Amino acid sequence: MKFYNKMAVVVLATSGLVLSSSPAFAGQINGSGATFAQPLIDVCKVEFTKDTGHTINYTAGGSGKGRTDFTNNLVDFAASDAVYTSGFPANLEYAPVYAAPIAIFYNLPTVKEPINLTAATVAQIFGGQITKWNDPQIISDNQKRTIKTPVYKTKQEVVTVGGKKVTKTVPVLDKNGKPTVLRTTSKTVDIALPSTPITVYYRTDSSGTSEQFGKYLQGTNAGANADLWPKTASGTFANSTPINLATVFNFQGASGSALVAQGVKDKIGGVGYGELSWATDNKLAVANIVNQAGEAVAPSSAGTSAFLGGGTIQANGSLVADYKKVITGAYSIGTASYGLVYPEAAKKNAETQKIVAAWHTYLLEQCPKKFPEKGYVALTGPLYDKAKEQIAKIK
Repeated sequence: MKFYNKMAVVVLATSGLVLSSSPAFAGQINGSGATFAQPLIDVCKVEFTKDTGHTINYTAGGSGKGRTDFTNNLVDFAASDAVYTSGFPANLEYAPVYAAPIAIFYNLPTVKEPINLTAATVAQIFGGQITKWNDPQIISDNQKRTIKTPVYKTKQEVVTVGGKKVTKTVPVLDKNGKPTVLRTTSKTVDIALPSTPITVYYRTDSSGTSEQFGKYLQGTNAGANADLWPKTASGTFANSTPINLATVFNFQGASGSALVAQGVKDKIGGVGYGELSWATDNKLAVANIVNQAGEAVAPSSAGTSAFLGGGTIQANGSLVADYKKVITGAYSIGTASYGLVYPEAAKKNAETQKIVAAWHTYLLEQCPKKFPEKGYVALTGPLYDKAKEQIAKIK
């Protein structure tokens, strides 16, 4: 491979074809992991190849599969929305490269405006206690209730996508990565809800999205509502629910976010969870989630930035969220997502590691900016600084 690349350079030079933007070598790296990351990786790896000549092969089998493949040295990198809880590899660094909201998406054709859900209501839907869309708890969240909604400051940015300059609308973030909330609006809602049975679609594979969703359900309901979601979060959704899913009729399992979203799309009354892009691509409605400040917030990059800004960055690069903190403008089901990479001590191939480092830098600095419509957050502030520090360890 090295010999072929050297020969290619000689041929180009002697023929007078000088490609100044081409890399000294063009290689490929292999990764696996989160379906949460797939919508962004799928579009951005094409841009990365155009800009660098390198190829990214990525198999989205879930965060658990990515961690397993990384542990077994089967891939050059992995993507995960959750950190290891056991089986920690000897050589591993977490590189936070972007964040995104976990959306609650649903299929209710007769409901023409987004529904609003409190943390307690979400827990009872996904815990099997609420089984119809006109349940008194959902009605309480959506009828004759004054809803406060944050409005964020945005700006226009010009980015290059597909070789063309395009203008994208992005939130304005301060030096700490927090969005500017211009104002909070209020209105009284009175949403008519059907008696349609609820069908819950959940992930059956080992999933960082499921684990982060479980952390939200447990963390926001801690205290007076602890019995609504008492179990510790798990990458396997069935292991963290307060009920035995085998005993209920209205839960449907699916492997990966794509099939969860497809299941909801095909079933009137269906509801599921996943990265916002899966809802957008399937034209599914998404719920506004009531945060600790009492605001009903739609899943967005700005709301996720506000929420994660209240978390604590760990020495290993991971982020611990604070689900009880009152943060204006926060979308409370947001999560950082990580690249799992090998540090210098792993003694990996130097050229491969250069591509891994370049790819994660691209994910951090370019991908969310090029495709803000996918719903991912471009990291800024202290978390961005930590990401750069972690990526620098890839040698």
